[in-house]
Amino acid sequence: MPAVENPTDLFSFADLLNQTLRRLKQYGTESEWVAALLDGVSHFAAGAALFAVEEGQLRLRGARKLSLPDGFAIPVTLGRAFETATNTKDPVVALRTPSEVTPHLSSTDMIERAVVIPIPNGARVAALLFAVTKWGGHSPVLELLSGMASLVLERQANSSLAVQISSASPAPATKQPAPPYGLPVWSRLGEEQRRLHIRAQRFSRVKVAEMQLFRPDACRAGRKQSNVYLFLKKEIDAARESYRDQFMAQPGMDDYLHLELVRIAADGDEKNLGVDYPGHLG
Repeated sequence: MPAVENPTDLFSFADLLNQTLRRLKQYGTESEWVAALLDGVSHFAAGAALFAVEEGQLRLRGARKLSLPDGFAIPVTLGRAFETATNTKDPVVALRTPSEVTPHLSSTDMIERAVVIPIPNGARVAALLFAVTKWGGHSPVLELLSGMASLVLERQANSSLAVQISSASPAPATKQPAPPYGLPVWSRLGEEQRRLHIRAQRFSRVKVAEMQLFRPDACRAGRKQSNVYLFLKKEIDAARESYRDQFMAQPGMDDYLHLELVRIAADGDEKNLGVDYPGHLG
């Protein structure tokens, strides 16, 4: 894939995201999932590494443009940025100092920054992405790529795959968010109806991803204050109107936009959308 040297080149940017998402959706092994994510991230970062979070340890799964030994592992608490990202489940931008990102990932350039982004799988943080920021930013793009990687983890039906990054102490099943899209229902649909459902899902993912990409501060503030709708009312209302016009006339159509808002924007908890959120489209 060609690197995006000009961030304003939207066509190249969209093509890169699309190719990365396609690879993520088609992964079959842990190494394929890791490679797809890191290859996408490498276009927007001067260096990147992906760590699994296992029993308080960060275990290296792969890296790009960083020299780290195979089997590299460190305690989560060794770097404040990693510990904070794990505890808050929010991205952390930090200077590349030993205390913030561990001595192994630090830099002698004291103004260089990195971002640590948690990648949840259900209710827990399964992995952390460490990326050295390029052009002084691109954190929203890196967050979007990480969100895409999280999305396919949670949608992956084959739980035996190592990429599920199982924890020794997994969260109870009752705390895991229910899969948003019910495949058994699809088995009763004709081909034309199935394609419409796929279009509705794709529309929903794109609209919510755009909110994450273009309004990251509003998304984070909305989750923290349990009122996503307050901060993103204009975008959510516009997406709901378009979704209603395009899809809700179809008998048996579900509100995939609502499900995606709950799963991504509200971090799996519908209450985080706020008391003024209009609710499921009927």
